[in-house]
Amino acid sequence: MIYDYLFVFGCVFAVDVLYTYYLKAVQEDKPMAASSLAAIVYVLACVVVINYTTDHLLLVPAALGAFCGTYVGIKLRKNSNDESNVSGDIHK
Repeated sequence: MIYDYLFVFGCVFAVDVLYTYYLKAVQEDKPMAASSLAAIVYVLACVVVINYTTDHLLLVPAALGAFCGTYVGIKLRKNSNDESNVSGDIHK
């Protein structure tokens, strides 16, 4: 049972991290990256839905995974943007 909670948390966490990168790929007009990420996000999200329809308590780790995944995804993107800006400043 605890494995189900960890699995759902991990899947939703991954969905939200990948979704932040998906949005960036769409914004930057990268169709292959956006399409690939969309497919992965869709499959993971479907697996989560299948799980929490059989056990409604799995919505709790799903919500926590969504919060943590979005937070980490934005932090990772922000750090990678900061590093690219630093290297860009060096070359100016």
